Amino acid sequence: MFNRRHLSHIAAALAIALAIGLPTPSTAQSATQPTAGIDVVQQIKNLQIKTGPFTNGYLIAPAGRINWYFSNLGLLPIVQYLSPADLNTYVLSYLNLYIAKLNVNSTIADVNFVAGNMVSVTLVGSDSDDSYAATFLSLAVKYERLSHNSVWWTANEATLKNIAYRNLAVMQKASDGLIATFQPPRTQTNSLGYLMDNAEDYRGLRDFAGMLRDLGETSDANYYDLVATGIVNGISNYLYDSAHAGFKTIDGDAQATTAFYAGTTCQVFPQAFALNELSAYYDKGWTYLSLHTPNWQNGTYDPFPWAVLGYVAALRQQPAVAQAQQHMIESKFINNRGLITMNELGFYQRTKSLLAGNSAY
Repeated sequence: MFNRRHLSHIAAALAIALAIGLPTPSTAQSATQPTAGIDVVQQIKNLQIKTGPFTNGYLIAPAGRINWYFSNLGLLPIVQYLSPADLNTYVLSYLNLYIAKLNVNSTIADVNFVAGNMVSVTLVGSDSDDSYAATFLSLAVKYERLSHNSVWWTANEATLKNIAYRNLAVMQKASDGLIATFQPPRTQTNSLGYLMDNAEDYRGLRDFAGMLRDLGETSDANYYDLVATGIVNGISNYLYDSAHAGFKTIDGDAQATTAFYAGTTCQVFPQAFALNELSAYYDKGWTYLSLHTPNWQNGTYDPFPWAVLGYVAALRQQPAVAQAQQHMIESKFINNRGLITMNELGFYQRTKSLLAGNSAY
């Protein structure tokens, strides 16, 4: 979810201009990464923390902080490009750290470092419970599918189910089928359902259900698929504003809004996270974005590049638009490194992979 978390980290980003053992995956095969542009794999490796209580976590940018959601989104698109050894070093170690740092209710707190000291830390509330959980589930599934590390999956499946159940299934609202952002009593907004979050929630649930089904756990797979289907119905019935031909940002809004953040940016999230049941809305969302914030690929609306938009342009087979944003991101990476946070690197990589004819997910 880019909304509140985007706002809460903008000042910090502007300013910065374990485990259960590490078996070697026996069958993982790494793909060849496209070489042009930013070397995302190396840049994400450079963000890994090497010392202190959060060793194997990731900074959102150099001299930054830990936002687990940003880390999940950054790691997801590079898993396919890692060797078996690197899967252990950069993904498995992170998965284990995340699980070790979970709260008793299966949520997790973000981490601020005191003056760059990797040992002195302050824990702060996450910017959501649902999106953190959903993107972590997607990452865990992708790791397992590429590594075939059944020992790790078996040891942690109960924890993964708790993450899915407590942060997603239990938090699905009977009123509209959308997932609430927080477990109570985090904030007075814990009953709200965001379009961005729910797109991510859907993807995490579908990924998790697919893994469980492949393992023969049909009943649990059907259960989480049913939660995902409820999200689809909620978005279609309660978030689409037919009068203005666009999505509402949140189920508390009266209508779709035209501010870049989060009014137009949210429009493409159903396509970005492959809510295929809503494919009839893909063109509508894209048209709304383009109509109300034209030339977004030039980076004029926000300090952050919003690389997810370029990714959707690539999905829609609009390479010129996607490439224009890629070039803008590459320039900003050189001139203002702190704005290209780990999640931005992840969506930049997805776009880069698609443009090279590779799988982006």
